[in-house]
Amino acid sequence: MTISLDRPGASRGKHRRTGRTGHDGPAELVESPETETTGALDSAGALKSAGTLETAGTLKTTTALETIERLGEPTEPADPEERDQQHLAGGALILAGIILVAANLRLGVSSTGPLLDQLRDRLHLGAGVVTLLPTLWVVIFAFAGPAGSWLARRHGAGSVLAASLAVLVAGSAVRGIPDVPGLLGGSVLAGVGIALGNVLLPVVVRTYFPHRIGAITGIYSTMIALGSTVAAGIAVPLSDTLGGPSRGLEFWTIPALAGLALWMASHPHRRRHDRTAATAAQAPHIPLKSLAKSKLAWAMTVAFGLQSMSGYVVMGWIPTVLHDHGMSSAAAGTVLSVTFAVNAPLSFIVPLTAARLPSQRLLAMALGVVFALGFGTLIVAPASLAYLAAVLIGIGMAAFPLVLTMIGLRGGSPAGTAALSAFSQSAGYLIAAMGPIMFGLLGHALHSWTVPLAIMVVVVLAQGVVAAYVGSPKRGTLAAPGGESDSMAPAAN
Repeated sequence: MTISLDRPGASRGKHRRTGRTGHDGPAELVESPETETTGALDSAGALKSAGTLETAGTLKTTTALETIERLGEPTEPADPEERDQQHLAGGALILAGIILVAANLRLGVSSTGPLLDQLRDRLHLGAGVVTLLPTLWVVIFAFAGPAGSWLARRHGAGSVLAASLAVLVAGSAVRGIPDVPGLLGGSVLAGVGIALGNVLLPVVVRTYFPHRIGAITGIYSTMIALGSTVAAGIAVPLSDTLGGPSRGLEFWTIPALAGLALWMASHPHRRRHDRTAATAAQAPHIPLKSLAKSKLAWAMTVAFGLQSMSGYVVMGWIPTVLHDHGMSSAAAGTVLSVTFAVNAPLSFIVPLTAARLPSQRLLAMALGVVFALGFGTLIVAPASLAYLAAVLIGIGMAAFPLVLTMIGLRGGSPAGTAALSAFSQSAGYLIAAMGPIMFGLLGHALHSWTVPLAIMVVVVLAQGVVAAYVGSPKRGTLAAPGGESDSMAPAAN
């Protein structure tokens, strides 16, 4: 696969930088003076919705990381061949950073489900806390996500992504404290870091690899699935080896540190690319409130919310369902890891295929049907057919990379992708939060998982229908006038 960092129409001369100087400012995040005030007002609303999750401390962390990143920035070689080699190496380093960042986005989440019973016993958790834990992630993602768009416009998506990894490192470390405040407080911090990464990765892909959206989205979606596979599979053995579930959760500080180091190392190359993106830098900011009038944005939000709901039910509750039907915690974790292992190659294949298709409707519907069959199998024979259900659910969960790809395609531009990503993920995660809560409360109240699983069958079928609506070429892109058009803009792949 050839990596291209050049943008169509980007000139080679020197350009005047707009917006704040000295920041790692991707092209889509530079505002014109006329839109700056409007963007600020819209951003304030996003921050207010995030509550206390995004504070002045996050801003200070971002500024400090920007300063560190700029140290030792190399000069541009005079020789054209050396310059081309440096650009190629820079593209590879940015891609490696994206891959490692993506791998960290589900480690803490996927390792929590298999350890839920151990955490309950070791920390003496009540039923309310046990029900809250699988839901807590989704709620944090909903409220912290909008702040990513506001922070990125002022500090650059790259620097905010680095800050989000720093917050993830801190949260993972705090989760190692073996008490309820440490578990919940660390989960909140880690969730904020993950939420920002969720919103910003599609923007980073659109910015640095505009002609490889399907391929790069596939690569990082695969890494998310592989990270989930590893975390779910080794969570219980790791806990036993390290002396308890809290230490097992703390372990994920190490890969988060590695991701932060690699992403910061790519800064000089990202900064050089940003200086060549003058044409795209003229794109205006799209306020999130303007998307409230877009049918495309709301349909994308519902599609994202329903697939996230089903995904977090799988990660948070399926090990408990299997454990209640006689499986050991380790065996239930293995079943969950099989789900993610099946999903991993599809996380690459589906985005690559979707980006090349004129319409993603049939693909979206097919994934919804297979997902429903997986939940239906758990209703019929949760113990004896657990691995068959794991395979079917793993296939169905490829709806996640499909929706991510459609965000990039339907965004139409870096600014459109940033707005659509923030809007659909923030509101979508609010929809998704109802799933794990409903699933846990119904299961415990009825002393049976049949009804919650049946509801999830309906949810994933509805997800397929809505995603098929978004996948139609008639939906257009946000780059089209009014956010809707009769024909889709040419898809980058």
